[in-house]
Amino acid sequence: MEVFQDPVQFSKGINLRELMTSSTEFHIDMDFKNKSDILLDDDPFPEVDDDEDSDVEDLLKNIEDATDELMLSSPEYLSFKELAAKMVDCVSSGDAKILIIEEGDGPLVPVDAEVTLHYAAYWEKTKIPFDTTLTMNSGAPIKIKLGTGRCLPGVEIGVTTVRGPAARFHLLLQPRLAWGPLGAPPRVRPDPALFVISLYDVKDVHAATRFNDLPIEVQTKFETTMKTVKVLHSEAKSLFAKKRYKRAIKNYQQSMNVLSLSMPKDESEEAEIKKLKVTVYTNLAVCYCKIDKPKYVFIMCDNIDRISNLDNHCKALFYCGKAHEMLGKHDLALKYYKKALKLEPKNRDIGKALADLDDYVKKSAEKEKTLWQNAFKSEKRKEKVVYDVDEDFQSGVRDMCQDLAGRQEYAKIDLPTGLTKNEVCCIKGITSDFEGLVVDEDGEGKRKKVSIIKKMLY
Repeated sequence: MEVFQDPVQFSKGINLRELMTSSTEFHIDMDFKNKSDILLDDDPFPEVDDDEDSDVEDLLKNIEDATDELMLSSPEYLSFKELAAKMVDCVSSGDAKILIIEEGDGPLVPVDAEVTLHYAAYWEKTKIPFDTTLTMNSGAPIKIKLGTGRCLPGVEIGVTTVRGPAARFHLLLQPRLAWGPLGAPPRVRPDPALFVISLYDVKDVHAATRFNDLPIEVQTKFETTMKTVKVLHSEAKSLFAKKRYKRAIKNYQQSMNVLSLSMPKDESEEAEIKKLKVTVYTNLAVCYCKIDKPKYVFIMCDNIDRISNLDNHCKALFYCGKAHEMLGKHDLALKYYKKALKLEPKNRDIGKALADLDDYVKKSAEKEKTLWQNAFKSEKRKEKVVYDVDEDFQSGVRDMCQDLAGRQEYAKIDLPTGLTKNEVCCIKGITSDFEGLVVDEDGEGKRKKVSIIKKMLY
């Protein structure tokens, strides 16, 4: 067994997950002695380029500056023992301790929420993080869905201990609630780590589902209503910004269902519910405008008018005007735009809509005027036509044309030769007044043959 007196080489690397969760077999490469000579040919300590050292220093400096700027730097008291004395336990074992620097402005973060955050993780008595989101996602905060296993257990526990969004806190984690008791060598040691976390946004993506699972007596409570509607409106606003109008409509419809179930206890709660209903109907009107459904806009405006006077709501009046304009009802559109402008005289959107509509109406009126003028000119030109032939000739031609026009079948009348130029011109003019009649000419001078033909109309 002399072969084992020196370090040996395995035939394949160690899988850390298998090593921690199941039994593992190690296979020795019995030919490693021969390979070791080859390995020794390489310099185990190659010279490091000065430029590489400089690049690393610049990178670390940038990270340190970024943590300061985003308030993710390690606290001044670098001793974890000193820091732990200022913290409270997130779990009874004490493996996760928290110190809230800034409390968020909402409810506790739900365990299945989608959160947006930045963090920086430090070993004890260090100023540069060994792990941070600042080096991920092009430096932007990362989004994490809690409860899906994408987050360290201790971080997830800490996040759901605070109110969000806009919370900042320090989280001291023991290895068991971070990367595990063995760490993740070589970068992550099996030591306690301090996480400095800034929470930017919280989306309670399952609020509607949880509401449906509540007993009816809880659903009707004002507090439940406000909490659920706030989440639904936040999501709808985000969807609208992404131009996903149909999904935003579904959220607002869910919100209206929640509001309809609510049972306010006093006048102030009732007024708040009424105000929210007006907001929902108004936002639905906007969404329906965006997907070209003007008739649904009118339904939303009627609903607003039913619970509150529509003339008191500028945004609703504006989109009611938009809907009328979409249907080509410019007089009604003008009426609602003016009502909206009366409520907000300095509103640029309303002013622009009025100016654009006024310009359109003026251009349309000019076009219509031009069309009528051309029509009248045509009539006048027609009236001025005078044929240099006697009245009996004109009357005879007209009677002949009337007779031909009244026939159902093909017919042809050959006129006598020797017609004058004025007589031929008269025949052509009178024939043009009758549908289906045409004049056919053959030859020149005194031998010219002129015929009036009745064509079949299909």
